[in-house]
Amino acid sequence: MDLHRIAPASGKVSAHRTLALGGSLLAIAMAASPALAQTAEETDTNSYVGEEIIVTARFKAETVQETPLAISAYGQDQLERIGADDLSDLTATTPNVNIQSVTVVRTAAAIVIRGMGAAGIESTEESPVGVSIDGVFITRPAASLLDTFDMERVEILRGPQGTSFGKNSLAGGIAAYSRNPGNDFGWDLEGTLGNYGRADIKGSVDIPIVQDQLAVRLSGGLQTVDGWFRNRFDDSRSGSSDMLTLRGTIDWQPTDSLSINVKGFRIEDRSETPGADLVPSETTLFYALTEHVEPDDGPYTIGHDFPDEQTVDQWGVISNVDLDLGGVTLTSITGYIDTRDTQKLDLDRSEVSFFHQLRNQKHDQFSQELRAAFDLDELAGLYNSSLVVGGYYLDQSFGQVGGFPWAISGPGNVDVTFQDNTAKALFAQGIFGVTDRMNVTLGIRHNWEAKDYLRDPVGLPLTEPITRISDLPSLAEMRAEAEAKAEVGDALVGSYNRQHTSLKAGVDYQFNNDVMAYFTYAEGYKGGGYGGRAASPATMGPTKDNTSKLLEAGIKGDFFNRALRFNLAVFQTKFRNLQFPVFFANPNVATGQETAEQNIGVATTRGVELETSYRTLDDLVLSVNAGYLFQRFDEFCADLNGPQTYPTPPTSPCGGQVTLLPNGSYLVDDDYTDLKLFRAPKWQLQGSIDKSWELGSGDSIFARASVLYKSHYYQQVTNDPDGLSGDYALVDASLGWESEDERFRVTLWGKNLTDKTYVSGLIPVANIFTQRFWSPPRTFGITFKATN
Repeated sequence: MDLHRIAPASGKVSAHRTLALGGSLLAIAMAASPALAQTAEETDTNSYVGEEIIVTARFKAETVQETPLAISAYGQDQLERIGADDLSDLTATTPNVNIQSVTVVRTAAAIVIRGMGAAGIESTEESPVGVSIDGVFITRPAASLLDTFDMERVEILRGPQGTSFGKNSLAGGIAAYSRNPGNDFGWDLEGTLGNYGRADIKGSVDIPIVQDQLAVRLSGGLQTVDGWFRNRFDDSRSGSSDMLTLRGTIDWQPTDSLSINVKGFRIEDRSETPGADLVPSETTLFYALTEHVEPDDGPYTIGHDFPDEQTVDQWGVISNVDLDLGGVTLTSITGYIDTRDTQKLDLDRSEVSFFHQLRNQKHDQFSQELRAAFDLDELAGLYNSSLVVGGYYLDQSFGQVGGFPWAISGPGNVDVTFQDNTAKALFAQGIFGVTDRMNVTLGIRHNWEAKDYLRDPVGLPLTEPITRISDLPSLAEMRAEAEAKAEVGDALVGSYNRQHTSLKAGVDYQFNNDVMAYFTYAEGYKGGGYGGRAASPATMGPTKDNTSKLLEAGIKGDFFNRALRFNLAVFQTKFRNLQFPVFFANPNVATGQETAEQNIGVATTRGVELETSYRTLDDLVLSVNAGYLFQRFDEFCADLNGPQTYPTPPTSPCGGQVTLLPNGSYLVDDDYTDLKLFRAPKWQLQGSIDKSWELGSGDSIFARASVLYKSHYYQQVTNDPDGLSGDYALVDASLGWESEDERFRVTLWGKNLTDKTYVSGLIPVANIFTQRFWSPPRTFGITFKATN
């Protein structure tokens, strides 16, 4: 395929060309299917079966190959085979997807799909990629980097899913599903030992109470690691992780038509924040005030005079109830999640006492989804047709007290932010069998969203530094103080009520049992928001609603007697009113800087995604996953450098806003269309080889090796050169033994075996200083697993 036809040198590709390429894909499939594909009746016992994962992205159970979407799915066996510890380990094998922890919060996920995502931790911000666990959307960023422990499957949907997947699926969605009890008593136990003091233990037990009707599953895991950073300030090890996960599931089927599944979980995280250093510079305000320059003593040596610690305590209850009425299935998904987290951060990342922060946060969410699925084939005789209608309700509240015990001007302050949010939606999706080979999909979702925002950026001044979370005032005390200030106009207050409709339409054609092609138009939506660290009405928001529109065409096929799996997709997405937080200096607040939420304009992404694997008769599996991404800003008119003074009133060169601040300075939108989307490499290529050998005893040996390549990309919105990353290759490998009865397994594994070092995150804090985060080094270990 000529990629220049997708992204020519001019940088402009029309929707017509994307549509033409989609038509070409259909033609390729029509030409290939008679020659290569075979029907199910023609396959033999040696055909490639693999792990066929059942997904529910379209409110129906179907395999990945039957789903006319760009979707990657990982079952339990695959998660174990690639050594996935959390969602970030799925980046390598999923084209055009970048998942990693947010720089300052280990358990928060920064997810970028097809060039669009977010890396913030403020609960007033919402990611363009929705994340859900067992059907419940997780609206708190601090707990979105899901652990893959005890997961049945993970589905990654690329592209907007605004009608079916739900809230905030502007660029894509990730749906994780935990394991349910089995019908028989059983248990499994797993332990891992690795370098840097890694020691994990995980286990689960299935307990049937009434055969085929009532069963319980209990699982738990403890993961610890000492961290790979050395703190030159006190010669201690830094960046440790200590996480406990507990989950219990009750699965009850009182009748053949009614099933009730209730899950409860608890997460306790007592980790240090990921290690980071200070970018050496003699031009920042930090140097002007301290004359300190960060020593150049390697990426894994840092200097922090203030402890970097975080705690996350989260618990939740999720229930899924299904009632089959014969042709109609009613589904109820109810979820409540309570999250409490704290952070102690050395924001200046140096051994100089300059800029520290303490945060105490709480977040509560309740959601309810009701669906009715109609089998139109059974009810009305419409071949291969179904209709799902439903409603969704979400209520969430958030509060944060933030203390800056030391800031640029001396002792700092304690500020506070609160937000209450409700979201409602009605949706419908129909899949209609036009012929026995062609289906048409139509979807619609109408959203209502309301937000109430309260922030006091001044808060309470401190007379001396504080070092403990317990030194912070309570949320109740700070809320009363902020509400009193709001009555006299001394606090930031905002609210809005908005609504939006998203549409979807698609057609798929099944050439035979093994080859399918599809074309999709889909819209995504993410409601506008307020700035969690804003300091003035001009920067608090609310921003406009973010929207996206997708055109996508694809082929999914199994060829050569199902030995070769070949999935290809091409796409174009247009994003409007993109929202990003931007740091800039502001001498009017105690910290000397603030974060503004801004709509920066319009962007277009186009690309190609390939997922393919080939399996030989001797159990050798070769896989290649490739993503090509062309991206550009069509409009980027925003203020990135903060308040400036001008001799005469300025104008915006790109027709944007000019805001006069109380001190006589201005915020002026400028043209930044030459910047690139962050964490969006042009090329992401991954190849792997899996092989197993059966021994004479009946036991087996298995091995896996993989290589991931990413081309250059930037780590943040402003394209700071210190955040340039990419152009690296990461090598992972594993070697293991499994008993004949598959009850015992031992695996030696290694990640980043060439010990490649690269920048994994960058936070320029206005022109004050810049925090720089580094990739994990080479890690290796051994995992033991026993199953009964």
